[in-house]
Amino acid sequence: MAQRQTDPALRPFCESGYEILDSDLGAGREAVIWSVDPLAPSLGDVFTVESRGVAHEAAVVQLAVFRGGRSEVCQVTDVF
Repeated sequence: MAQRQTDPALRPFCESGYEILDSDLGAGREAVIWSVDPLAPSLGDVFTVESRGVAHEAAVVQLAVFRGGRSEVCQVTDVF
C-alpha cells in the first residue's frame, strides 16, 4: 500500500493542547496562541511568552472561539 503524501505545512496539534506562534514577536510585537482548552481568556488578559531567551508580557487584543478550541492575538506590553 502506498504511503499517503501530506502537505509539509500541516502537522498534528501539539501534545500539550496549545501552540504559540511567535515569529512576529520581536518586530511586530505580536504572538498568536491556539488552544484546544475550552476556557477562553478575556480581552486584556496577560500571558508571559518566553521566546529566544527573552520573556515578553503580552495582552490579549483579539479573541476567537470556535468548535474545538480558541485563538488569541496578543500584543507585547513589556519585555523582561
